[in-house]
Formats: sequence, C-alpha cells, structure tokens
Amino acid sequence: MLILLMIFLIIASILLLILKRNKESFYLLGMCISLTVHLTGILIFIAKKGGISSNLQDFIFLSRSIKSSIQYLLITLDCLGFIIAVGRYTFPMFFLLLAMNYSMIPWVRRKKGLQLIILVFPAISLALYYPDIFRSLTLNKPQIQEIIINFSRYWIFVYVLAAFVLLIIELASITMKFCKKQFIQIMVFIMSISIVYLLYSGQDPAQVYQFYSDDYLWKNGIYYMNSALSVQAYTIIILSNVICGILGFASFLKFTQRSFADNHEEFVMKNKFDHVSFGASVFVHSIKNQLLANRVIHKRIQTMFENGIQDTDQLKDYINTLSEQNELMLSRLDELYRSIKSNSIFLFPVSIEAIFNCAVERFHNKYPDKQVEVVMETNAVVLADKTHLCEAVYNLLINAQEAVNEADRGEEGKISLITHNERLYTVIEVKDNGTGIGREKLKKIFDPFFTSKNSNFNWGMGLYYVRAIVKGHFGILRYESKEKAGSSFYILLPKYKD
Repeated sequence: MLILLMIFLIIASILLLILKRNKESFYLLGMCISLTVHLTGILIFIAKKGGISSNLQDFIFLSRSIKSSIQYLLITLDCLGFIIAVGRYTFPMFFLLLAMNYSMIPWVRRKKGLQLIILVFPAISLALYYPDIFRSLTLNKPQIQEIIINFSRYWIFVYVLAAFVLLIIELASITMKFCKKQFIQIMVFIMSISIVYLLYSGQDPAQVYQFYSDDYLWKNGIYYMNSALSVQAYTIIILSNVICGILGFASFLKFTQRSFADNHEEFVMKNKFDHVSFGASVFVHSIKNQLLANRVIHKRIQTMFENGIQDTDQLKDYINTLSEQNELMLSRLDELYRSIKSNSIFLFPVSIEAIFNCAVERFHNKYPDKQVEVVMETNAVVLADKTHLCEAVYNLLINAQEAVNEADRGEEGKISLITHNERLYTVIEVKDNGTGIGREKLKKIFDPFFTSKNSNFNWGMGLYYVRAIVKGHFGILRYESKEKAGSSFYILLPKYKD
C-alpha cells in the first residue's frame, strides 16, 4: 500500500511540474516530494527492521519479493534516518506556507517576515537530527534526546493544526459557488495527503539511528511496527490509506484538468483565430464596399420617392428596411474588424461603478425598455481599460438579454449585474434566467465566428472579444450555465491597491 501511495505522489509531482509555476504549485510540489521522501525512508526502514506479520508485510509491500528487494538495499542507517527526517520536517513547513498563501486574513498576508520564521523550526530540527550532531548531543544523555524528540513533535503539531485552521477559515469565507467548488477540489487533495502524512509522522529518525538499541523509544512503537495489532486494526489502517489516496488523486485530477483545459483552449483558440483572421479581414473590406454601394442605391430610391413615385407607403417601408439593414451590417462589420485587429489596452485605476454605469448606459441605448438589476457588493478600484472593459460587460449584458428574450420569460425575465469581493479578485458577474447553454454549445461559445443565433445579425465574435479583453486585463473569464435555467458569466480581475 505504501508503494501505491508513493507512485501516486510521484505522478502528482510530475503533474505539478507541468502546471503553471506559481507559489501555489511550488508549495504543493514541496508537499508531494516531502511525503514521497518520508514514505520512501519508512518503507526501507520497515523492510530492514522486520519482525512484522505476513499480513502486515502484504499490506505495506504488496508482495514478499518486493519486500526482500528493498530489505537488501545498500544504505547506511545514518543516511536512512536523515531521509526520514527531511521528509518529516519539510512537509509541515510546505503545508503551512501553502495555507498562508491561500489565506486572505490581512495580518497573515501583510507579515512577510512570518514566512521566514516558519522556516526556522524545520531548519533547527534538520540540524539537530543530522547524524553526527544528533549523536554528539544525545550520547549517554537521554534527557537531551527526549527534549529534541518532543521539540520536533510539538512544532509539527502546531504547524499542521495552524494550516488546517487557515484552510477551513478560508473555505468558510468564500461566498461564490464556483470559487468554493474549485477551492474544495484542491483542498480535498491537500487534506488527503496531510492525513496520510499524519498516519506515518510518528516515525522519529532517532529510532533509525538507534536501530540496534534497546532504548525506550522501542517501547512506544508506532502502529505499522506493532505485530500485535488485530485484523480489524489493520483493516482500518488499509481503508484510511485507500480512501485518502483515492480522494486525493480524484480531486487532484479535477484540479489539474482545469489547468490543462485552459492551456489547451488557449492554444486551440489561437490557431483558429490565426486561420480565420486574414480571410476575415479581406471579407470585411469587400463587404464594406458593397454596403457602401447599397447606401448609394438607397439614396437614389429616396430621390425617386421625393419625385412622386406611386405607392409611397410601400416604397417608404422598403427604404426604411434597407437603411436599417445597411446600418446594422456596417455596425456588425466594424465590431468584427475591431475584434480581429490588434488592439492596445491601456490600464488605469478605474472604479467598478464607472464600468457598470458605462455598460448599462450602452445597454439601455439598445434596449431602453429593459431593466438591469445592479448589485454593488463592493465598489473596488481595478486596473482597467475603461473603454474595452465596458464593451466586454456590455457584450455580456446583450447576450443575457437575448437569452431572456429567447426564453420568453416576459415580466419574469431578469438580468443582474453584480460585483463580488472574492479572495485575490474583484469579480464582475452577469447573470440571467434565460435559455441557458447546452453542454455541446458550451465547448464552442468562445470560438471566433461561432453563433447559435441568426448569422445575418450576429457574427459570433462577442464572447471571443470578451475573453480576449479579460485576458488583456490579466483576468479570468468563467461561466456557469444550465439549459432552460439561465447562465452566469464571471470576470475575475486581480485586486488593485494604491
């Protein structure tokens, strides 16, 4: 079982290396490597120590041949004991640093020196447990040995407890559903490997250094070295390891899947856009010339009308329709061209309220009789290009209104524009109770030129444009949608401080 856990941790470590290289990934990687090192040392130590039942051997090593191969590895006790020490004392350090990285508690985030203090106790323990130093300090001095052992045990307990408390507080403080769901995924993985660590953290390196000793340490042996354990106790141990391993691995796969999906989506989107951008630019130029010619025709028809053409009502209807179609097509073509060409984004401090006012004003120009519920949970200041971000929010509002119109909700149709203060982000949410988006369409909604609406009136560039603008603001675009129930789009912008 320990071998399977080690394989799982190695796989997790490799996946972490492929993820984005940020602090979160670095601390998670540190936890996985530390636990792998710790379990490796314990596995070798148990094999060399022996004296355990055949059932327990099968639980730990899977087969006796594997146990024999590990047992006869050429490794000194000093080296083996220090391997266990490295894993044992670095894991809680990385665990607490990761919990502090997630924490939004102000005093935790402000005190940068606190991270340096956290490094002190693991460093002291590793220095004390260095084989030569440990022997020189504890030789014929059982009181000193007990002090060193208890010192390490107590700070490990404090670190792990503090990390658990910080993570639980952070989970309780998250209010947005999709943010909490994402945090739970990685938290399950963290908690799972932490429980595995606690199951084996009782292995003190001093027991390895005193392999041939009759010291009191052996009178308080840990469970996996105790041959007197019942079958029921072994069963509980096995189930604990299996459950933690399965939960951790499943949760970690979900966590990494999102990162891989984002990276793959970015690559696919770039390729798609590169293929269509040149052709679209040529198309825009040619169709715009045609529309300008149509405008000339419209003026001639209007002149004919003014000169006394019969059936003037019908002719006037044609004229108005042609004029509206021409202006609409020109407007759409300009929107398409703006989406394709390279735009410069200039970021300045701007309030969320200013963005909302701009977007809602534009929305009412198109839908003067429709209402937008504005909920300002925070009027934070963000670094943004007001024109582009306003346009992005406006596009989401228009999409929401079209979804409500399509669902034919009548007076029950509702669009909400909400701002949230969530962890490291200021979040803009556009929510509707319209038609929602099916699973198949959700995979394509950000593709350039994809649209499920009338293609004569919509180029399918709205969400592609929104996504590009959010990326330009170093933000994240997320969405939740349920068919026939409505959709929510979230723009997550990094918090800004003066």
